[in-house]
Amino acid sequence: MKHHKVLFLLLLIASFANSQNKTFSIDHVESRDNNLEWTLIKNIGEQMVHFSKSEINLFIDKRYHLTIISKTDLPEKGIIYLCNDESKNLVTIMLIDNIKMYLYSKTKRFLINFENKKLLKLTADID
Repeated sequence: MKHHKVLFLLLLIASFANSQNKTFSIDHVESRDNNLEWTLIKNIGEQMVHFSKSEINLFIDKRYHLTIISKTDLPEKGIIYLCNDESKNLVTIMLIDNIKMYLYSKTKRFLINFENKKLLKLTADID
């Protein structure tokens, strides 16, 4: 009986730890040019964005392996992540309702939309 309680507790902890992870399939990416206009980036291929409790990993124009410094919850299911890249440059990620995200790094600006059909399955797994 004691073993069942310990096993239940371990499963509960493991499920909570997994709920901190999110993976999204990228549908399309837009970048902002010097005229502040959004343009679609073509041929991004099949890409994923992975959020863990301490890191964000993705590939757009280059591979971003970001360490999360702080996380701020916004109204309407938004989150702002202040991160460092591998060179300790500041990168800001704004996640909007698990539908899209913005990435700001120095002069680079990206709008990343997530694929809806995969998003529905992933958010169902997370909630």
